[in-house]
Amino acid sequence: MAALSDSLAAFVTPDAVRTVASRLGESEAAVAYGLDASLSSVLAGLVTGDAGVIRRAFTLITSGDAAGPSDIGALARGMSSEPLTAGLSRDFLSALFGGRTSQVADVIGRTAGLTRPSSSTSILGLAAPIVLGFLSKRVNASGMGIGAFTKTLAAERADVLVRAPIGLRSILDVPPAIVFQGAPAASRRGAQAAASVRPPESSGQRRWVWPLVAMSAIALLWVLLGRDGSPQPVAVAIDSAVMSAAGPDSILAPAALTVDTAAGLVATSARDLGTIAKRTLASGVVLNVTERGIESSLIAFIEDSSRPVNNTTWFDFDRLNFATSSATILPESQEQLGNIAAILDAYPNVTVKIGGYTDNSGDRAANKRLSQQRAQAVRLALVDKGIAPSRMVAEGYGDAHPVADNASEDGRARNRRIAVRVTSK
Repeated sequence: MAALSDSLAAFVTPDAVRTVASRLGESEAAVAYGLDASLSSVLAGLVTGDAGVIRRAFTLITSGDAAGPSDIGALARGMSSEPLTAGLSRDFLSALFGGRTSQVADVIGRTAGLTRPSSSTSILGLAAPIVLGFLSKRVNASGMGIGAFTKTLAAERADVLVRAPIGLRSILDVPPAIVFQGAPAASRRGAQAAASVRPPESSGQRRWVWPLVAMSAIALLWVLLGRDGSPQPVAVAIDSAVMSAAGPDSILAPAALTVDTAAGLVATSARDLGTIAKRTLASGVVLNVTERGIESSLIAFIEDSSRPVNNTTWFDFDRLNFATSSATILPESQEQLGNIAAILDAYPNVTVKIGGYTDNSGDRAANKRLSQQRAQAVRLALVDKGIAPSRMVAEGYGDAHPVADNASEDGRARNRRIAVRVTSK
């Protein structure tokens, strides 16, 4: 059975987006993001609720009134001039968020780039009956009781929270994901990042295999101790399990060891991103960047008036990690995300497209979905750092547009990536 988030995402059709955008006077792009964020937020409120919240929600879901309209476009066409938060929708949102519904709507509005607060309230009001009706049909079709319903929500929790707007976590009092990370923090995970001219582009789905975990642990111990038994600086990340050893003046990508748990191979190639230097932006902000990292390459492209915007010049993130098989950005990625946000802030005329990419391991549809989720997660992280949503779009390409041969582990590691393309400057 399809995941709840996937099933609900199918309701955000082009026709529904056009109808809602026309009704609210908002852009279709903002409405599409808003609907997706609203559906995810309603689900997040449900899966993070305590027993009392779930019991109240289940009562509403199993009421006869819950099996109502399941078409967003039809709901939007029937909207009055007031936000659609009356009746059952209001009760459902109140059960999930209590007095915090307006805060949730505000997060949705900022995430999507909606121009009016009433628009985010209305879109959240559209999402509520859709989720109610969908869950009502699923519960009734399976004869699910509250116990089974609670177990279903628990099983879906991680996936739902990955897709929910970043700002929602603090409202719902959801702690950040636990990440196991090696010391010291000065070491960085790197990957090839210089801009290249190529077709539009991938970051992939992985499954842990216990023999590989054992191999990784042995290899990590070897790297930590070194050949002579002396400690070595190592940073450990969970996604693509990158363990990199770097000197104080350079970043290697991926150095020492890269474990792809989907393919079950270990690669040891290293690509030098150059020395670390301070770079002062026009805004006065000072960044620590590498010679051939994404920050330096992106700034050079933006500032070079002789290099026009095109559809093929992309810049790969080189210190961006995700939790395995998810779109949860790991804490070690925050420095580079902060740098990119600072660059965009310093060049306010710049707009970008964020692309997500995977290797060709595993299910193609699942990979494309994950690549979209990861690209969107990066966009939302930059929104959370103050960049206007209207300046960024995100798209997942799955295993399309590889930059290396998927026949090798090193090639697959290079194909799993998040990249940025400047769309105006």
